[in-house]
Amino acid sequence: MKTLHLITGMEVGGAEKMLLKLVPTMEGEFENRVCVIKGRGKLGAALQQTGIPVSYLDLQGPFDLRPVLKFKRLVDEFNPDILVTYLIHADLFGRLIGRALGIKRIVCYQRGSLLEWEFLRKFDRLTKSLVAKYITQTEMAKEELTAALKVSGQKIAVIGNAIDLKTYDFEIDTAAKKRSLRINPDNKNIVCVGNLRQGKGHEYLLDAFEQLFRRFSGVNLLIAGDGKKRVELTAQITHFTSKANIHFLGNRDDVHEILRISDIFVLPTLYEGMSNAVMEAMASKVAVITTDIPVNAELAGDAAILVPIKNSGKLAGAMEALLKDDALRKDLVARAYNKISSEYSLDIISKKYITLLKAL
Repeated sequence: MKTLHLITGMEVGGAEKMLLKLVPTMEGEFENRVCVIKGRGKLGAALQQTGIPVSYLDLQGPFDLRPVLKFKRLVDEFNPDILVTYLIHADLFGRLIGRALGIKRIVCYQRGSLLEWEFLRKFDRLTKSLVAKYITQTEMAKEELTAALKVSGQKIAVIGNAIDLKTYDFEIDTAAKKRSLRINPDNKNIVCVGNLRQGKGHEYLLDAFEQLFRRFSGVNLLIAGDGKKRVELTAQITHFTSKANIHFLGNRDDVHEILRISDIFVLPTLYEGMSNAVMEAMASKVAVITTDIPVNAELAGDAAILVPIKNSGKLAGAMEALLKDDALRKDLVARAYNKISSEYSLDIISKKYITLLKAL
């Protein structure tokens, strides 16, 4: 069967990373092509290097009709049996234009909350009859989507994010890595990975770290990621006593290596889809602290310490507990790795995805 995967963009993000990992594993079962609506992100180039053809529609604005003509040429040439769409703009474009071009089996891979695009949910509901199957990452997301779209649960399948465990199994010169980051090599390392944007909770982590530092000064905070809130967050720590131990690392291509030199991973997010960052920490055998929201509880369960959102005091207490209790930290690491390898390995998730598409 021929499967066309349509995604809004191919910059760094959860959906984009999932596509990069998952589609090449399906090559033995399907002939795959990927189509990108806007931009030419680096993950698109990485996908092409695996041998998957990638086409670009190069959308320039809401009134640009050229992408429709490009998409028609692609569909006429490739003649896909199934169209799978990722992210809300691709979801709506794909089901409307794809069905008009004669594609009968359309799968919508819904990923996380729409957040600022929530107003598009009404169009999602109006066009739901064009979708053969929805896919969500978690049972919680399935419940939310069932209520939001008013569709039967049978129309929604749950397939989580995939983790390629081989990616996290490597040797590293720990001392050299710490030197390259210019951090105190004798300190314990707490790491947070995520875009610096509203809702990720970095401000609560910074306050928590300042509280922790007053009781436990032998620690670094490594923040990997960038975004609109960086100026605000750097201003927040201007008068912190822990300021010299807080390192804003920006966007990184070496997150796997940073995780390997870290003792604790923290994600203080207020809301989430299914966090790739948490999964990567679990696969990297780093103890995880994150917020007690339903999707995090479903993903990590008792393999992480879950704290209330917006609670710097509880966050500081959890970090201190793990820094002082090696046995607790090792126990969480073992549980997390067992859960990630038994439920979310790339092989397991790929088989679920292939089975679902074949059933259509």
